[in-house]
Amino acid sequence: MSYDPQFEEPQSHTGTWIATVVLIVGFILGLLIFPPLYEAPKSDASSAVLFVGRFHPILLHLPIGALIFLVVLEFASITRRGEMKFGPAALLALFVGAAGSVVAVLAGIMLSREGGYAGGNFSLHQTMGIIGTAGVLLSLVVRLTAMGQRNWELLQAYKALFFVSFGIMSLGAHFGGNLSHGSTFLVKHAPDVIKEPMVKVEKWFLALVEKPKPAATPVVAPEIAPVPKEPQVIDPKIATSGPVPKAAVPPVTPPPTPSMPNPVPTPPIPAPAADDKFVFQHVILPIFEAKCNKCHGEEKQKGELRLDTFEWTMKGGENSADKNIVPGKPDESVTFQLISSPEDDSEHMPPEGKDQLTAEETALIKWWIEQGASSTLKVSDARFPAELKAVVDGLVKG
Repeated sequence: MSYDPQFEEPQSHTGTWIATVVLIVGFILGLLIFPPLYEAPKSDASSAVLFVGRFHPILLHLPIGALIFLVVLEFASITRRGEMKFGPAALLALFVGAAGSVVAVLAGIMLSREGGYAGGNFSLHQTMGIIGTAGVLLSLVVRLTAMGQRNWELLQAYKALFFVSFGIMSLGAHFGGNLSHGSTFLVKHAPDVIKEPMVKVEKWFLALVEKPKPAATPVVAPEIAPVPKEPQVIDPKIATSGPVPKAAVPPVTPPPTPSMPNPVPTPPIPAPAADDKFVFQHVILPIFEAKCNKCHGEEKQKGELRLDTFEWTMKGGENSADKNIVPGKPDESVTFQLISSPEDDSEHMPPEGKDQLTAEETALIKWWIEQGASSTLKVSDARFPAELKAVVDGLVKG
């Protein structure tokens, strides 16, 4: 232990210690009452729990701001003189950041009881948020101890612990942003110099928690059935007048010898042409991906509805089931009802503030349903309305 006489006289931190203990106990009790879930909840949460949970996107901004401010203060107090000047302010910012983190994490866990959250981004967001908050709470204990003992070395250990905890929390916040805005939101416009490393690091983290996806089944051209041979008809006169002539035996091809070239292999049946694209996969699905799948995709399924594959689209969610898409009947299809309803309707989708479908995109989805909502209809075989062909060409070309 070391003591610097330049430090101010020791001050009592009894009140801060009591508040810190209450904060830690509250965090532990909250995790016991609302244990983190990594799969769909098995029972419905109460309205009170969901009401508090929906404040999570608002509450998380307080600890972020307080802890970023604390980073500035910690750099300013890197010397003993700086610690004398900024140490009390740093302690206050640390306590505010820790308290805000506890409230935001518990609200986030309550929000997850709503269902519709799954995948690697959610797992990392929740796990890193909990670990980062625990680290910040531990950092608060270490700073209080170091300030009470005037232990400079322990104070430096606190700084290292805090920066590691804040880094983990920041990574968790990034994966939370992926949940809200999509996995390419942050890196979409990043310079190539930093874009590739960021994508690689993100994929590495996701690989830690995601099960490897099964390889796509290759498209195999159907085998051509052999043409059945016509039965040999024997003339009755021949059958009564003499022995039945034997069928001609085809000559047997001798096996290749060193002096004979190997037989030419039969060329494989060609696969479908590359331009044989499907209406759902290359026209309808891109609309869902751009306008719907941030909330109804693989990572997040609001209302247990997914629109990222044909099978999930037809299956529907908790409020649509087999009525999500009714082939031939767009007016009875829940998804079409929601996207075609007036924008000021409380049930309209996408919700206010999100990118809305254009009139042409809505018309394309209606046309697809009217044609039978097929997954195998090819673009080349489809008869799109003339006014929608330009939109179709843009979607197919990507």
